[in-house]
Amino acid sequence: MIKENKANRTRQVQFRMDPEIFNKLKATIVYDKDMHSMADLFNEAAEKYLKEKEAGGKTQ
Repeated sequence: MIKENKANRTRQVQFRMDPEIFNKLKATIVYDKDMHSMADLFNEAAEKYLKEKEAGGKTQ
């Protein structure tokens, strides 16, 4: 068994979302060949947001 460095572990995040939006999002992700999970979606959105902020741009 490989011992994992705790500093390099991914973090689990919990948040609240309107149930109607959640259901639509979940259903849409299921049929999107480029998106594998909600985690992928939120990680991509977070990376985009941070890049825009670092570049001094405004987020939408």
